[in-house]
Amino acid sequence: MSPCPLGLRLDPSRPIREQIREAAGLGARGVVLDAIGDLAPNRLGDTGRRELRHLLRSAELTLTALSLPTRRPFDTIDQLDDRLRRAEAAFTMGYELGTTLVLARVGGIPAESDAPARDTFLGAVRELGRRADHRGVRLAVETGTDSGADLRALLDGLASHGLAASIDPGALMQNGHDPVEATRALGPWVAHAYAGDATGAPVLNVSVRRSGFPPGALDWEEYLGALEEVNYRGCLTVWPDPARPAAPQFAAVVARVGGV
Repeated sequence: MSPCPLGLRLDPSRPIREQIREAAGLGARGVVLDAIGDLAPNRLGDTGRRELRHLLRSAELTLTALSLPTRRPFDTIDQLDDRLRRAEAAFTMGYELGTTLVLARVGGIPAESDAPARDTFLGAVRELGRRADHRGVRLAVETGTDSGADLRALLDGLASHGLAASIDPGALMQNGHDPVEATRALGPWVAHAYAGDATGAPVLNVSVRRSGFPPGALDWEEYLGALEEVNYRGCLTVWPDPARPAAPQFAAVVARVGGV
């Protein structure tokens, strides 16, 4: 049995109020919300944020994390200041909604041979960490494109209190990386983890390689054991495929990991 409570990432295309009630009924302990649409920082005002906090409390759910949508990586200076401002607005909203974690895909780490892109990327991620820390949250970089060892080297090098890592087994396997190895490599940087295989929801900003792990390849016992080794005690978030009902997908994970 996993020592971690199970959470649910909600579908931004469906009414959030309805999904919060559904998540509570399924036995989820927390939810992950996407900061887009009606929940975009520039659209959800003070009243809406108070109502959302009240709704979560009423359903006895915690806001595990807020997800920051990123259409472009942070390795180019084009409109970079605007993207950093949008990220900072999400950091502020996440804190006001009651979470200390914001998830984001920042793009693959540029190679050392591409000095301009690498310097821009490192500077942007460092600034994201600084702004997150200033707003009382941590930016958890979603795994996928890079190996756990490479992301660990990045985080160690930046050494920012405002940065962390989010383990996405499906995205790692789709890109040919072992989630168990990635979890162990990232160790104390792990602040969030998904419960999902290579058949999970579509992963934005991750190039799916056919050489990746096949569906069903995740060794759940090893994965949960690796999370235990790194002393992870947060939610295991189920990210349902939006093309199928969330309830049976959540129930399947409950059956696999042994409870909520």
